[in-house]
Amino acid sequence: MIAEARLQEEVDRFRQWADQYPLDKRSDWWAEEYPAWAQIDAAVLDYALETPPTSWTPEAINDVLYAVARDDERLALASLLCQRAPAFLYRLAEVALDRGERDATWQLAVQLGKSTLPPAGTEKLLLRIASDADEYVRRHALMVLARLGSAATEEIALAAWHQPHENQQWARMAALWSLHRIQSPRLEELLAQAEIDARPYLSDFAKRMRRGEIDE
Repeated sequence: MIAEARLQEEVDRFRQWADQYPLDKRSDWWAEEYPAWAQIDAAVLDYALETPPTSWTPEAINDVLYAVARDDERLALASLLCQRAPAFLYRLAEVALDRGERDATWQLAVQLGKSTLPPAGTEKLLLRIASDADEYVRRHALMVLARLGSAATEEIALAAWHQPHENQQWARMAALWSLHRIQSPRLEELLAQAEIDARPYLSDFAKRMRRGEIDE
């Protein structure tokens, strides 16, 4: 219980700081300005390492998800859990997905692809994340699956290519990258379409991919 109490204390301190941060001055990086992230990192890791999975409480999971979601520019907490407490990472990703916690889910998906967890279980969870309602979350999950060489990559990439969305330009860029990563025979036809697309970022991405300027 000591680890949980410390976790709650540190996250509550962040909440109090955040409540005082003016809404009209918040940039994408506002939470990164919090001066005591190191204390949150330590409290989260201590809880994850010292508490048996059967004793993880909903309150503690809520606190960790809150912190991870607001760490979406620093990107340290999810990485720390991946390196030191992958079982906790996996459980946290499940909860984040079920709750629709966007800014935690995509970070956790990225780290799942780097973890030492059993590949079959990791892929199964990533496939669930790849069908999330949020396009940004789906995009990250797709690219992780491509890095892992999942057999489902091509099907998911093609679905993303054809699914109308206000961010479809970015979804199509992720689809192209994923198809390129797995050396899909479907890449060429979509690459040709993207090169003449009226959306500038997509067409430029395709042209750079054609020139071999896109890193894997």
